[in-house]
Amino acid sequence: MKREECIVYKLRFKTYIDAVRFLTHLAEIAERHGHHPDVELKYTNLVLRLTTHDAGNKITDRDLALAKEIDRLIEAHRDAISSAE
Repeated sequence: MKREECIVYKLRFKTYIDAVRFLTHLAEIAERHGHHPDVELKYTNLVLRLTTHDAGNKITDRDLALAKEIDRLIEAHRDAISSAE
């Protein structure tokens, strides 16, 4: 069994389309960073996991930089989010 270190975001959106819009914006940011989160979308629930697989599934500066962008994106979409962990 492998132990993974990761940054996890659990977001619940008001509607499915709100979640998809957020994810579309996140995809653009991830492409710019050349670093992509693992994504799980189930209706209005979105789970994001940030880890660097080629560093042995550890949190690196790349994850921390992307996390800062995600924090800003969450703030920009605050009205569409019901809850965030």
